[in-house]
Formats: sequence, structure tokens, C-alpha cells
Amino acid sequence: MNRGDFPRLDGIHYLDSACMSLRPRQVIDKVEEYYTEYPSCPGRSNYSMAERATEELESARESVAELVGTAPENIVLNSGTTEGINTVARGFDFEDVVVSDREHNSNLLPWQERGAEITAIPTDDGFDFSRLKSEVSEGDMVSVVHTSNLDGYTLPVGEIVEAAHDRGARVLVDAAQSVPHQPVDVEDIGADFVAFSGHKMLGPSGTGVLYVDPEVQEELGALNTGGGAVEDAGFETSEPKDFPHRMEAGLPNIAGLVGLGRAAEYISDIGMGRIHSHEQELSQRLRDGIGDIGSVSEVGREAPGVFSLAVDGVDPHQVSLMLDQRDIAVRSGMHCLHSWFHSRSQDPTVRASLHLYNNENDIDALTQALNQIAVLG
Repeated sequence: MNRGDFPRLDGIHYLDSACMSLRPRQVIDKVEEYYTEYPSCPGRSNYSMAERATEELESARESVAELVGTAPENIVLNSGTTEGINTVARGFDFEDVVVSDREHNSNLLPWQERGAEITAIPTDDGFDFSRLKSEVSEGDMVSVVHTSNLDGYTLPVGEIVEAAHDRGARVLVDAAQSVPHQPVDVEDIGADFVAFSGHKMLGPSGTGVLYVDPEVQEELGALNTGGGAVEDAGFETSEPKDFPHRMEAGLPNIAGLVGLGRAAEYISDIGMGRIHSHEQELSQRLRDGIGDIGSVSEVGREAPGVFSLAVDGVDPHQVSLMLDQRDIAVRSGMHCLHSWFHSRSQDPTVRASLHLYNNENDIDALTQALNQIAVLG
């Protein structure tokens, strides 16, 4: 991993990648390339600059598809995981919804808006399959996070998909925290829908992906419709384009999406297995360092990549500010996991999260700073 590719790493220990990753120069250059070389409308005009915009956008779709092990025609390009989940919640027929007890707000509110009855499956001692099997019925939607942004715990989504499908339910996987950090093959997982975001995988903000299994593509309605999504239209009727383009109404975030494609290529070139191993090694170093500080504890399960921490007697927001004074960037709060925190009467935490560009110096800076802060409690 070449830290020199990331211009904003200079002078900072960036440990907030579960919220947003940094971008390598290659992605930044790709975004700028659109604005300077082919700033035009893809899929509409036929002059050479517009044709290149179309080619670059479809190339980005191909790069993302290759990263997650599927065909480009199964990939909807959008603004992120939240849009992907809302697309399914509003555009697909289902009965009740089953989630895990550690879901991001973006995997709860869309189902609440539909008025669905929501059942949460416990995960504190591992995913409770007996509860899942007793709760899921034909026509239900099982919508679960793959890797938690609380603590990095990865749910056994392949087994969850199999159990849900055996009972006639459909499955959506929120892969926002897994695709950037570990090998993910959406077809091996077998879910009907997989959503993830560009801004967590070294890509531009406002970009994302919804994978849709071919078996359910015709059943999924578009979140929006309009220009770019139809072959023809009149005052009373219209002829939609084929999937996935009928799902992508309006002019897309072209610069961002071509940047997303370059991010997928960047990650693929390094290798997801290598990235995962690197983050596991750093995680063990951080866990060992925290273990030597008696008044600092982990909240949640022990897993790689994401650490929610509590410092005895010190407000987590104050911890974050004190770390910032030491050029260490972390997040404090409930991390859009309010339901998990409230159900356990758990106070907010300080969260440190890793990515491929972190190194041992980042880990050691954090543990040394926490040692200094812990004495204030």
C-alpha cells in the first residue's frame, strides 16, 4: 500500500474510514479528467466527447461489477447505500421485514417509512439463526448489514441468505462496510440485493451501487423515473429502457461515478485479500495496545477494522476533541446506530476505524494518546 497516493494523509492520523475513506490521487485525477476532457452527457448525444463520457461511465460499471464478482448488467449506479436500500424498500413488494439488531439508520428508516413490521434478530452472541427461522415467512424481506460499523463484526450473510430463501423470503445485504475491506462476491453470497457506497471504498462521495439479482430485476420498480430511463415516451405512455438503465433516471453524477470505477480498479490492483490481511494485523496491534490501558474498553464484539471505545470518566466527544489536538481523526457518538445504543442504554463511544492506507504509526499514535487521556478519568 502506497501512502503517498493519498495527499490528505500528510500530517494526520486518519482513523475515521468507517464514515468516509480518503481518496488516492488516481481517483482525484479521474474525477478531474471528466471535467477537463469530456464534460458531456453520456447515453444521449453522439459527438465524440459525449461518446467518450458514455464509454467511461460504462467502463466504471464494469470495474465495479468485476470487483464484486458479477456482470455489469446487474449493477445499478446511484448515490450510495442509502439510495439503494430506499430503492428496494419503495420499489419491491414484501410483507414484513427482518433485520439484525445492529443496523445503520439507513437500513431501518426506509422500512419504517413503508409501515412494515420490523423484527430484529439478536447478534451479541452470534447471529441467532433459530430466531431468524421462527420469524421469517414467505414474502418477507430480510435486510441485514454484512459488516457492522459499530465494531467490525461480520455477519454470516451466506447462511442467512440460504435460511431466508428456504422460507420464501428475499434478502438485501448492506455491504457498505464489507466491500471496501474484504473479498465480496455477490453471486456467492446469493442475496437478491446488495448495496454499497463509493465514499467508503476510496471513491467520491455521492456515488454507490445496488446489485440486483437477475431473478428479481423485473419485479423491482425504479425509485425515480424520467429522462435517460426510457427509450421513448408520449403524453400517456412510455417505453422504459432495459435494466439497469431504466433504474437510472436523470443525468448521473458522471464525474463521481467514473471516479468510483477508478477506485474499484485501485482496490482490485492491490488485492482484497492483501487489504484484509493488512487491516487484521493493524487491528491486532491496536487491540493489544488498548488492552494495556485499564480504563479504556471496547464496546461491542471484537472484530477487525472498527473499534468503538469507552474511556472511563471521560466524555467521548471530549476524547475525540483531545485526539484531534494530537492530529488524530476519529468519530464520537452513536455512529447512526441509535437503535443498538438505545436498546442497551449504552453511552456514545469514540470510534476508530481502519483502511488500507493506515500503518503502525497511526495505531501507536492512537494508543499513546489514549494512555494520556485515560488518566483524566
